[in-house]
Amino acid sequence: MKIKFPNIEDTDYFTNRALEDDNGEKKGKIIMWRLKGKEEFNIYLKCPFCGFEEQRTEVFKRRPYRPKCSKCGKSFMVSKIKAKKK
Repeated sequence: MKIKFPNIEDTDYFTNRALEDDNGEKKGKIIMWRLKGKEEFNIYLKCPFCGFEEQRTEVFKRRPYRPKCSKCGKSFMVSKIKAKKK
C-alpha cells in the first residue's frame, strides 16, 4: 500500500506507532495525521489482530482517539505520548 505523506510543517498532528496484539507482540502499525485547519484525520492502519491493512479518513470528536479496524472491529486507543522526566 503506497502512502502519500504530507510535509510535517503542514500538519497540526502526526503520529507513527506500533500496535500490540493481546500477547503484547508488536504486529500492527498506525500512522495518523491531520492537516492544519482540517477536522479529519488521515489514517493508515495495519491491525495487529487480523493483519488487515487500510487507509482512510475519519473525524474524532475528542481525545483519546480510538480508530477501529474495518475488518475485525477491534479499536485502538491513541493517547497522548508523555514526555520523559529529566
